[in-house]
Amino acid sequence: MATTRPSQDSLDRILSQQLDVISRRQALAAGVTANALRHRLRVGGPWRQLLPGVYIAVTGTPTIVQQEMAALLYAGHGSVITGLAAVRHHGIRGPVTEFVDVLMPASRRRRDAAFLRLHRTTRLPERVAQAGPLRYALPARAVADTVRGLDNLRDVRAIVADAVQRGRCQVSDLAAELAAGPNVGSALFREALTDVADGSGRSRRETSRTC
Repeated sequence: MATTRPSQDSLDRILSQQLDVISRRQALAAGVTANALRHRLRVGGPWRQLLPGVYIAVTGTPTIVQQEMAALLYAGHGSVITGLAAVRHHGIRGPVTEFVDVLMPASRRRRDAAFLRLHRTTRLPERVAQAGPLRYALPARAVADTVRGLDNLRDVRAIVADAVQRGRCQVSDLAAELAAGPNVGSALFREALTDVADGSGRSRRETSRTC
């Protein structure tokens, strides 16, 4: 019995650090045998699969952050949450979504699964916003990745404007992301950014005249 305790301690530590979410590889490395893993994942068992090879070790409906943790574990080392999940994390208003968008290296081969949408990229962020075990794209990148996937100018403008008005990022930060990112989906982003920049400029001039 004493010989199995270190494995249990390791397993408990991983689950504590990762919001009760764990990958198959981590479980096996912590000493959970393949048979024991199958037993935990049985119908009615204490564990269940969230994504292929990624499990949650508690019952009940997983929280948003547990889904985000699972998404990062599935996408692998260096992956970063972006899109509306990251926009929401930064307190920027955006449409409700059931998906988690994750950036991962372009050379990695994974497929979308369940609530996870993967985006292979050669432009992985050098800096991220860390929240415990979770890694989010910074606001400008999160906004840019989000709006490139939208087809309604009003929605695009609302997200861009909210990010700037709340001080989460500057117009210049968004302009840099527009220039550095793909052209696909950029037309509405460019138009919205121009509108917001013009509006911000007018606001500053009006403030200056009244002071």
